[in-house]
Amino acid sequence: MSRWKDLRTYREVNPYTGNPVDEDAPANATGPNVAGTGDDSSVVVVRKKKKTLIDARTKSYKKHKEKLERAREQREKRKSKLVQKVEQNIGMFTREGYLEEEKASSYIISTLRDIVKNKSAKSMKFKDGSMKIDMTTANMMLQVLDKINPMNKKKVMGILDKGGKGDFMKVHNVVMKALG
Repeated sequence: MSRWKDLRTYREVNPYTGNPVDEDAPANATGPNVAGTGDDSSVVVVRKKKKTLIDARTKSYKKHKEKLERAREQREKRKSKLVQKVEQNIGMFTREGYLEEEKASSYIISTLRDIVKNKSAKSMKFKDGSMKIDMTTANMMLQVLDKINPMNKKKVMGILDKGGKGDFMKVHNVVMKALG
């Protein structure tokens, strides 16, 4: 008896599923060619395009020129909107009123109105320093100054024309007492 007759044949099995392995060929075979060497059809060679110079006499250049001009116009429109916004808001950037050029009371009243209009707080300059005024204080001051009779308003403006922080605080205290 031959010892080869008792030999059993084994099948290759996937260790995870237990199913027999279907393909025994290497995965990188591409027929008669060897994969990855460049002689098979799976490799596609892409050549770089040469940059062509644009001649100003051609139709393509004229289209390109129109595109550039449209982009330039769009930039100018955006820029002009910014310029308009800056021109509108330039008043908000003033840091101090020149007390010598205008009366202190008109500077104070205009600054208070600006604070209420912008719903913000602002630093006001006085002859003896500066003070930050919030919107609530400015609104109360303006309400009282707009409601009082012309004689009392003249007296209040005379006090504010002195241009000091103490004078402003005097008027402020009177306004707070009036509003309760």
